[in-house]
Amino acid sequence: MARFKHLLGLLIIFSPFSSLAAATTADEQLSFESTSNEEKPSRNGIYSLKVPKNHKNPDGEKVDIYYFFHKATSESDRIGLLFFNFGGPGADAIGEAKYTIQDLPVSITKSFDLIFLDPRGTGKSAFADKIRKYANEVRKCKEKQTCDTDAFIKDIALPYDAFIKDIAPYMGTNAVADDMDALREHLGEDKISYLGYSYGTRLGSIYAERYPDRIRAAVLDSAMSPIFENERGLSIDLAKNHEKIAEYRLNYRFERLEKLRNIVSIVRNESNYQTNDGYSFDKEKIYTLLYFLVEKDNEDSIDWFKSKKYAAITKLLDTDEGKDFHDIYIQEQKKQQEQQEQSTMGFVYPIVSCTDEITPLTNEEISNEDKYWQSSMIYGGFLFELFQTCLNWKAERSPIASADDINRNISSNILIIGGRYDPNTAYNWAEDMHKTIKSSTLITVDGYNSVQHGFSFSGTKCVDKITTEYLFNPSKKISDTTCKRSPPNNLMSSPKNWRERIEYEPLSKP
Repeated sequence: MARFKHLLGLLIIFSPFSSLAAATTADEQLSFESTSNEEKPSRNGIYSLKVPKNHKNPDGEKVDIYYFFHKATSESDRIGLLFFNFGGPGADAIGEAKYTIQDLPVSITKSFDLIFLDPRGTGKSAFADKIRKYANEVRKCKEKQTCDTDAFIKDIALPYDAFIKDIAPYMGTNAVADDMDALREHLGEDKISYLGYSYGTRLGSIYAERYPDRIRAAVLDSAMSPIFENERGLSIDLAKNHEKIAEYRLNYRFERLEKLRNIVSIVRNESNYQTNDGYSFDKEKIYTLLYFLVEKDNEDSIDWFKSKKYAAITKLLDTDEGKDFHDIYIQEQKKQQEQQEQSTMGFVYPIVSCTDEITPLTNEEISNEDKYWQSSMIYGGFLFELFQTCLNWKAERSPIASADDINRNISSNILIIGGRYDPNTAYNWAEDMHKTIKSSTLITVDGYNSVQHGFSFSGTKCVDKITTEYLFNPSKKISDTTCKRSPPNNLMSSPKNWRERIEYEPLSKP
């Protein structure tokens, strides 16, 4: 049961839009339009489509997938369909539709029918209801504190294992890509345009690999790497990325990094770290500190280096005083608990991720943490505990295309966006995708408040301009470029401003 707790926390940290999704329940998210009974959409609203449970058996059992359709506001300017995916895996799309539409340029909403397809296991689409019921049972069990008992294993976990074996092969990325193409065909279009964030970049690349003649344009924003063939490879590499971000967030101060490595080493051995002012921090609290160092910047607030979290963490590392960090930890615990209680993403994530694996590992390999610590002596254990995702996996897999397959089969011009300090999908993952898709363009995001994830139409004007122009003319080749995020005007003249910090050279690891 401890693994489920880790997974729930994981999705709150690493999902691109989980904070927005967690603010409302699934039913509230779906209530802005009732489901239409029309077979094909003629107006804005939620629609459903029956598709094969197993696309390899098109005449077999059917399941329902749901999508929100927003009609292009100008028939004369209409270009075609634009599909969205917001990552996870496990994030729904319908719940994000109205927020996204509000943020899109008018030129996009005029020219494209917008399609927000809930992947299997999310929203109202296939298997989502059963997963929600299971998630509720787990929460009830946690409330009663019986989750580690034989009763839990007998009454909940074992039936869930059987349920997973039945649905997992039909919930992976391949199945969702096939659903997308079935919907394209249903709507009578020859090609689609696509914008995917985070895990949505995997979905987009797999769709383009499976249906290369059906892609008009594809934006892969905050790209996943196609070169890692299992979850372990991704998470080991992510530990290295997190240490790079922590280095930046601690202002490249060598002594702070050394102190942090020492604290992590102490709690790694199940001891508590004792501060000079009498506070005792166990591994859970220190791992929360590690999370604070890599959590996304708040675009609506002053920069990280003027935040209370930065002040509290550096006070702990510089003077060994723990009171301020302790106070912030207590405040944040309640927020995270509320988000975890409303999220089902932690249950969808392992189903999709483990189903997708190209090269599965044995339990012994998954349980070996050595390579995590080799990747980062600060974040190795943190990522190891979060990402034992496919341990004891028993269901059939549906492996996605390899990097070689993607390289061989995609020749269209793809736009890839990567953040230099993206905490959820490492910048080198965007580079991996760029190298794999030879015809692609890479846009790098750097500068003020750039510890971000998901950049298109979220406030970075340079990225918005490039993405919009590309969607209108995907055949026009764009040069690789860097978009620099700028601070608000009131911070431009700060005595020790962000420009000084980002020009520091990163420290080499001691």
